[in-house]
Amino acid sequence: MEENDWYDMNFPETEALLLFFTSTEYFLPQFLKSMKKLEFLMIFNCGTNKKTVKGLDVLSSLTQLKSVRLERLILPFVEKQGIEALQNIENLSLSLCEGFENISAFTKLQDFNLDYINDLEELRLGICNMPSTLSCSITNCHQFQKLPYDFENMSNLRMLKLSALPRLEQLPVSIGKLVQLKYLVISLCEGLKELPKEIGQLKQLRELDMRECPSLTMVPSTVCELCSLKLVTCDERIGKQCLQAKNISIPDLTVEIVEARFSLDWLDD
Repeated sequence: MEENDWYDMNFPETEALLLFFTSTEYFLPQFLKSMKKLEFLMIFNCGTNKKTVKGLDVLSSLTQLKSVRLERLILPFVEKQGIEALQNIENLSLSLCEGFENISAFTKLQDFNLDYINDLEELRLGICNMPSTLSCSITNCHQFQKLPYDFENMSNLRMLKLSALPRLEQLPVSIGKLVQLKYLVISLCEGLKELPKEIGQLKQLRELDMRECPSLTMVPSTVCELCSLKLVTCDERIGKQCLQAKNISIPDLTVEIVEARFSLDWLDD
């Protein structure tokens, strides 16, 4: 679909729009400009390969847009006008996309999800300048290596999910600044070797999931300071240490020990 292939249509009452396509290149329809009440936009590439979407400048007129989901796309550079329009977004979900480095920070973002972003190696510090964010999920990004050293501007975060990130080796000490954090998932991170002692500063933390992190052999003693902790899910060797924390200072803690469900050890035979 090219820009001139679209009919001129008017949808002033539309609140949600789902676009599905299979073409090599896709141009957003200009009739989006008429959707002044649009709050949800999903662009889904049904093809087997990632495709490029053009005409994102049309988003500059969607001042009510709150939620965006993009799947299997190559994200082009977004011009300044388009970026300004995206500043009101509260929910952003990207799956199987490339070009995440072209995305700027969203000051009003509340829910942030990245899944299978193959070219994502790290989050820039500017991305974490999102004081309204309540939930952040990064999963199945196999090149992802590190988080920003400073989490200060995400102090309202309630849920942080880091799952299936095999090259992630450590968490920044600034994770202790996430004083409102209630749920922390660091599962299936086979390269994760240790947790920072600052994790003990998460006084509101209620659930901690550390399952299937084979390189993580111990937890810091500051885990005993997690007074609100109710549930820990982990492997057996970590479970023993968590049970000690339960006996020392967290009597209401439930430790759920799970076995690894997936293994590639047979490849060594």
